[in-house]
Amino acid sequence: MKTLSIRVFQKNRAIVWVIVFFAVVGTAHATTHIIQFGGSFGLTYSPNFLSISVGDTVEWEGDFITDPLSSTSVPAGAQKFYQGTGNGFTYGVTVAGSYQYQCDAHSSSGMIGSFTASSATGVENGEGSFRPGAFSMRQNYPNPFNPSTTMSFSIASKSFVSMKVFNVIGREVATIVSEELSPGNYTRQWYANGFASGFYFCRLQAGAISETKTLILLK
Repeated sequence: MKTLSIRVFQKNRAIVWVIVFFAVVGTAHATTHIIQFGGSFGLTYSPNFLSISVGDTVEWEGDFITDPLSSTSVPAGAQKFYQGTGNGFTYGVTVAGSYQYQCDAHSSSGMIGSFTASSATGVENGEGSFRPGAFSMRQNYPNPFNPSTTMSFSIASKSFVSMKVFNVIGREVATIVSEELSPGNYTRQWYANGFASGFYFCRLQAGAISETKTLILLK
């Protein structure tokens, strides 16, 4: 059983776990795109087309009881979506490609929309630019999550890749990836059914390079 090294301090029989990490939820350039419908907008989505990036979030605002939303086409590997209640719905984009959606009640009246997501290759450096083809791991989305979350990563060269999840005492609790992969962009999901709420750590390793992200399971 593999473990991560975590320093432990004990005081008055109470164990305090001190975990030092630098984690940013989301990416520095992630954007939320608002789409409104109904009311003064009528039977249309405004805007009805977007050009966005992987890692961005799309948020619809309107009455989903009157105008239920559903995806009609998503890229391979992306999650389909549907919303029929409430006044807001958020969708995190983790896969590049073209997405199409409609109002189930008014699609025949032209109430449809789409967005295209492009994938940035490389990893952001301290100056905000990108090094093409570099190893990178994005923060999982959503985070906090329940019961599943998506991890996106890129590798620059063919190598054996492992992605493992550890609990706060450093014990390995799940293996998400353990195989040789070709250069490219990838997404994987972790289904945390049966796991307790709390902090977990996802470590991606490709050859001698590794990176760790903090996951928050909140039930």
